[in-house]
Amino acid sequence: MLETLNLQGYRGFNTFRLTDLTRVNLLVGKNNCGKTSILEAVDLLISERSAAALHQSAIRRAEIDDDTRAYERNGAADISHFFHGHRCMPDARFELSSEGKQHRLVVKILALDKVGEVAERWLSKRSRRLDPDNEPVPAFGLRFLVDGKPQQTLPIGETGTLLGPPWRYSDQNRSTEQAVRFLRFEPRSMQTAWNKLVAERRDTEIVEAMRILLPRIDSVHFLAGHRRSGILIGQKQLRRLPIGSYGDGIKRLLAISIALVATENGCLLIDEIDTGFHWTVMEDLWKLVAEAAQRSNVQVFATTHSFDCVKGLGTLVRARPDLQDLISIHKIHSSLNKGVCVAGEEIPIAVEQLIEVR
Repeated sequence: MLETLNLQGYRGFNTFRLTDLTRVNLLVGKNNCGKTSILEAVDLLISERSAAALHQSAIRRAEIDDDTRAYERNGAADISHFFHGHRCMPDARFELSSEGKQHRLVVKILALDKVGEVAERWLSKRSRRLDPDNEPVPAFGLRFLVDGKPQQTLPIGETGTLLGPPWRYSDQNRSTEQAVRFLRFEPRSMQTAWNKLVAERRDTEIVEAMRILLPRIDSVHFLAGHRRSGILIGQKQLRRLPIGSYGDGIKRLLAISIALVATENGCLLIDEIDTGFHWTVMEDLWKLVAEAAQRSNVQVFATTHSFDCVKGLGTLVRARPDLQDLISIHKIHSSLNKGVCVAGEEIPIAVEQLIEVR
């Protein structure tokens, strides 16, 4: 579990640091202050997925499409945006680290003459193409280092675009087995997790969690062979209905519930955790997150702009002081080089005195 997080030269941060991280961490701050960037930094640091994580980040930000045909039209991710100042030049670098057992990840851009023999292979492959003049020319190398040891080097063009299709990005150099998951409503990946939970007889935990919004729910069903959602929700004395018949909050709650259990011993990242939820259920939602995170040994990083979301967290801590050591709020501001931490026991006081923690 991360206790600190250090960022240098990463996206909008020249230097930034988070301390006193807990099991459940809520990141707050104004628009464009870097909350989502911090989630992506955690993803990169824990997973060490190298270019695969950069590519997925670009998809989430709608910079590129999650579609092979779109790659043929628009190319792969532009990695210059991950460097402070959007720099794409030799010696540009960013560094992510955490004290303790976590690794130190450095990503830097190298001139081709500093890349070594692999650059010669890139140029040789390009010369053997049927139409080499239309093939992009590698201008730099993008190198990933973990604890000072090179893990992966990839070609990038002069504008910062990764060269080569995204399906070639490999996770084979990942040294950690710790899972990290960005929350998304993706029926296919959710079904894979669901099948595992059913085999382990843990599907009842999901049904119980869903009662926050559907008190009469008694079952969840993933249908095999469906190209879309294929998810049915069963309620007592009612026919089973497709999840699309319910509001977005039900989809969101199902995704959160499954992810909390499926990411056991790992890290769950939730952007805008309150999306789709009425303010009256925020205390129950935070109770679900805190208890499930403790039970499954999951560290959670979430973001919000909502005071109702913060208020729900404060109400929970007031009602359940046994959970206060698991929870913290971290205020992010572009003018600061360190996050402002509001510890669990301080959250109810801040809420009741209307102290602006966002």
